[in-house]
Amino acid sequence: MRRIAILAEGAFEWHYGKTATGVIRYGKDTVVAVIDSTKAGMDVPQALGGASFGQGIPVVRDIHEALTYQPDSLLIGIAPMGGALPEAWRWQLLAAIDNGLDITSGLHFFLSEDEELRAAAAKRGVTIWDVRRPPDTTRVAQFLPHRPGSHTVLFVGSDCAVGKMTAALELDIEARKRGLDSAFVATGQTGIVIAGNGLPVDRIISDFVAGMVEQMVLDFTREHDWVFVEGQGALNHPGYSPVTLGLIHGSMPDAMIFCHKAGTSMIEGYTACPFPPLKRMIELNEETVSWVRPDRPCKVAGLSIVTFGLSDEKARDAIKRAEDETGLPATDPLRYGVGVLMDALSRQSASQ
Repeated sequence: MRRIAILAEGAFEWHYGKTATGVIRYGKDTVVAVIDSTKAGMDVPQALGGASFGQGIPVVRDIHEALTYQPDSLLIGIAPMGGALPEAWRWQLLAAIDNGLDITSGLHFFLSEDEELRAAAAKRGVTIWDVRRPPDTTRVAQFLPHRPGSHTVLFVGSDCAVGKMTAALELDIEARKRGLDSAFVATGQTGIVIAGNGLPVDRIISDFVAGMVEQMVLDFTREHDWVFVEGQGALNHPGYSPVTLGLIHGSMPDAMIFCHKAGTSMIEGYTACPFPPLKRMIELNEETVSWVRPDRPCKVAGLSIVTFGLSDEKARDAIKRAEDETGLPATDPLRYGVGVLMDALSRQSASQ
């Protein structure tokens, strides 16, 4: 069990700070402090505008203040587009290393390949874990069947950062509460830090994404009856659609959950890329499975809707609109739980 300080300078919020918030909410390790000088003096719920988790975890000014809470590890808690290291953070990493802290990073920029950071870590005898470093092995997908009786659920969506990891983790928790044998399969940096294992699919050569995912999912389905595979990107995303396609064909899901953020109408950062209707986006994901497995269709069983920032009345209205448009059950996992989604998955699996 590690004692983690999270570095999220100027970015401790729900979107770009999703690695920090995800690890605080779902991680197995103890978070002792969050570093963000713009919110220093608050605790986690205050800094996040009333979050229901992280009570008592202080937000501090810098690494020196964080050290007073006796961490043994520093986690970079942001997930910026492009995955670069903010250069202004370098001194804090060096200070952490000098004080004997191991470093965990989910950035695309590998800290262990930075000459200054690598030399400092070697001198101090600490470990740098670049979470996104892919395994050395490679594998092309072989289209192998899953163990009979297992149920693989993939989380897809309209965009990045629409709650795919959260919905997967919440359904894994819900399944376990119901006495089911389930597992969460991490495919991104935050999920890997939380689970302690997984596959960084956005760092794998495209020829091998489906094959590497296939092998990982096969390993999980041999051990568990319900396998919840974290999704990445979106099929309709102009930048990240290849990752999504590799995940779909690699995991070969029995069912999918579609994730969407209420009130959004286009891909974030792409003003010329509006969303198709919800129903059409769902059809696109279902059709992608049928390209290679036409004899056994895979259907979206329900919708996970992010309603953060909306009043309860507006949140319920947004969920109702999604249900009316698609004919599928919908919920906000963090507001209303995922019981309706687990019910829908159970019904769908019983009919297959």
